[in-house]
Amino acid sequence: MENGVLGYFDFINIPNYSDLKGVTDPKTYLKNIKKDGYATSLQYVENLMNVISKYNLTTYDNKGSDLTMGHSNSPLIKYTKISPNRTSPRNHNIDTITIHCMAGNLSVESCGNLFAQPGRQASSNYGIGSDGRIALYVEEKDRSWCSSNPTNDHRAVTIEVANDGGAPDWHVSDRAMTSLIELVADICKRNHIKELKWRADKSLVGQVDKQNMTVHRWFANKSCPGDYLYKKHGDIAKQVNQKLSGADRTAVQSTSASSAPQKQSKPTYLYQNVDYSPVFDPAFYHDTHRDLQQAFGNNTAKLFQHFYTYGMKEGRIANAHFNVRNYQSYHADLRNAFGDNLPLYYRHYVLYGIKENRKCL
Repeated sequence: MENGVLGYFDFINIPNYSDLKGVTDPKTYLKNIKKDGYATSLQYVENLMNVISKYNLTTYDNKGSDLTMGHSNSPLIKYTKISPNRTSPRNHNIDTITIHCMAGNLSVESCGNLFAQPGRQASSNYGIGSDGRIALYVEEKDRSWCSSNPTNDHRAVTIEVANDGGAPDWHVSDRAMTSLIELVADICKRNHIKELKWRADKSLVGQVDKQNMTVHRWFANKSCPGDYLYKKHGDIAKQVNQKLSGADRTAVQSTSASSAPQKQSKPTYLYQNVDYSPVFDPAFYHDTHRDLQQAFGNNTAKLFQHFYTYGMKEGRIANAHFNVRNYQSYHADLRNAFGDNLPLYYRHYVLYGIKENRKCL
């Protein structure tokens, strides 16, 4: 790594490439380096910008150097289309969540295309489709134009959610709701919001120690986020707070037989309040992966810690009765909802797949 940095320093000190110094905008950088003669492909700038956009690579710029706030974007996003309708940067730390409804069953692409139109003068930080996919339209470092209130939007992350039902309730699909809770929990964790608070009280706007969720209808003559989502705010806060409280209190619990003769209880392996024992068998995990044998031996706690920290992301098989890659392959509805986010397949199987008798081998 050190040699790479030194090599890059030498590279930008070559006279041909001196115009790269201090350039932080990726498109400007690529145009300069192409003009300087580094690349011969006519599509060099477009091809690399597509990669940067597809994988949201500017996230890594923001984590280390953006302002003094260190904003990042959610790793849960599956689609990115940055809107020109934004104020950059926001002038307040993120301490509020504002959930909106799209007032239509828009895909994340359709919503992104609308926000891409400068004439609409509207945007949001994130969008969620009825299929559960999450999109990024305005980076968290920037203020979206979403809630008819600049003060709110400077401090809030705004989320537009598609509706699979119309007025007056503007219902939201179960997949969208699941993704919404996952996204809000992720936003809170990254922005150090320890608890989500909702009292349905407009007079508490800005008093984040008492209430840090707001709604569009408080700032404009609108029904947004619709009655369905509005009535769900308390439950959303509760579920998000369960995830926040469980994030730092992962436990491996096992119960054994008492001195009286009785059947021994099955061990449970809890991560973020979910029991992963249907997909995690420490003995199988140990025996199947030689690198883990050498690293952890028979230490069950460390094996489980590896499983929830790395194993699920890597798609490791940890139980003879569940194969995550097969589970992903068999079920198109899950692929549409989760893409390549493998930990969500393990979680879905434990919470729902077993009850639904879904094929997993």
